[in-house]
Amino acid sequence: MLKEISVKRLTVGMYVSLREIPWFSHPFLLSNFEIRNRQELRDILAIGRATVLYDPEKSHSAPLAEDRDVEIANQSTGTVTKSRRKREKASELRARRARFNEIREEFGKGLGTSKWILEAIKGGDPSAAEDARRMATAFGEKFLEDVSLAIQHINLTSTDAGQHFHSLNVMTLSLMLGKQLGLSREDMNTLSMGALLHDVGQLLLPGGIATSPKLSKAGWILFKRHPMTGVQLLSRLPGIDPAVMKIVYQHHEQCDGRGYPKALKGDAIAELSKIVAIADAYDRLVNARDVTRGLAPHKALALMFTKKRKEFQEGYLETFIKMLGVYPPGTVCRFNSGDVGVVVSVDPANPLLPEVVIYDANIPKYDAMIYRLGEDLDLTITGTLNPGEIDREVKGYLDSRSVVQYFPEH
Repeated sequence: MLKEISVKRLTVGMYVSLREIPWFSHPFLLSNFEIRNRQELRDILAIGRATVLYDPEKSHSAPLAEDRDVEIANQSTGTVTKSRRKREKASELRARRARFNEIREEFGKGLGTSKWILEAIKGGDPSAAEDARRMATAFGEKFLEDVSLAIQHINLTSTDAGQHFHSLNVMTLSLMLGKQLGLSREDMNTLSMGALLHDVGQLLLPGGIATSPKLSKAGWILFKRHPMTGVQLLSRLPGIDPAVMKIVYQHHEQCDGRGYPKALKGDAIAELSKIVAIADAYDRLVNARDVTRGLAPHKALALMFTKKRKEFQEGYLETFIKMLGVYPPGTVCRFNSGDVGVVVSVDPANPLLPEVVIYDANIPKYDAMIYRLGEDLDLTITGTLNPGEIDREVKGYLDSRSVVQYFPEH
């Protein structure tokens, strides 16, 4: 609980809140933070307020017993310089937010297109095959362009994840892995279309089976038919590449022979199918049907490596894990300040310093700043949260559907 206190009783280690002070009226990037040094004490005094709020539970030191004068002379120039840097940094952060908003809009368009394509295929529309090919090719070619400029995105920890989100997720993750594995342009396009359509057979499952968190024995038997149903559905359309159908048919096969529908092993499974299998498994662990069983992204990777490694092609899973990094996008983190935030982008060159959005009830969701740890903020990640452990309000605020990005390695 926040308490009001005289600024002259503040000490290093206390956790203060400047939420009642306009953001541009103080020189700090965050309005809630732990005081790290005497210079920050002086900067708070220079704001000109007699009192501020502080949080005893988050503080690592107690306030002074009585007011104490702190020397603030000759600090005006430093404070002005700090405020100027803050304005410059705020401009950079807003530009970053604008870029993310553009990507959110692009993602929304892709979602709408994929939704229409899947429904058109279900209805037997012959033009759906060409529309799917165009969309898949466009996505595939993005990964073959200058990846330092073409930033890809994905939805994770969505509050309303569904089949259409899952299809885009798997397509994006598959293409990222394909890029890392050095696939040709032709194979990337095939991979993209196969990943987009991999679960198309689920569209014909009886109501509830595709989304039920727990299936009966009979329901599980029906569910396991969706790869074959998908191939049958696609075979009605003109011009579907057999390699695409193979991905649809084999994406639940496992290298140890325990998959379905044919229990194929090793080399009997197509290479592109092995890529989609990894992307599909990862997304289903993170965006589980039962949200209480969903895993934090890094925990999903750990489970795949320690308990499921034999299911996947040797080397492919390791490449996938290295690609996503220590804190994959969508990871909801707790920081040493006590705050909670979500990782929105990662750079393989700096896996421990992702870009994050921090939950702040006083800042509207779409005005929240995107910070790069180690550059914009001196915070460290102390832990992560599973989807089921996140408060509904916080989860809605941090819903990474609109902001999560990956920075593919050059």
